[in-house]
Amino acid sequence: ARKRAKDKSLPFDLKLSDIVIPEFCPMLGIRLEVQEGRSSGCSPTLDRIVPEKGYTKGNVQVISMRANQIKSDATADEIMSVAKYMKEHENDV
Repeated sequence: ARKRAKDKSLPFDLKLSDIVIPEFCPMLGIRLEVQEGRSSGCSPTLDRIVPEKGYTKGNVQVISMRANQIKSDATADEIMSVAKYMKEHENDV
């Protein structure tokens, strides 16, 4: 995270003790699994809540890689629109 912050010219003020990995992803409810040498959708990732604020206390949360991929460049409204469409058309096939 420190390197990503530096590469993107973002603020960074975290200490290792500031990062707490929950048992479950708060967004998807899936169990977070730390795996040696590889990552998966269940791997914990550090998410910037407001990307421009960087890796700072109060602006990061640990979520699953899958949740982080889903929200990577979408707004909440875009995600809600996609979810609504998917829900309305899930039986069309």
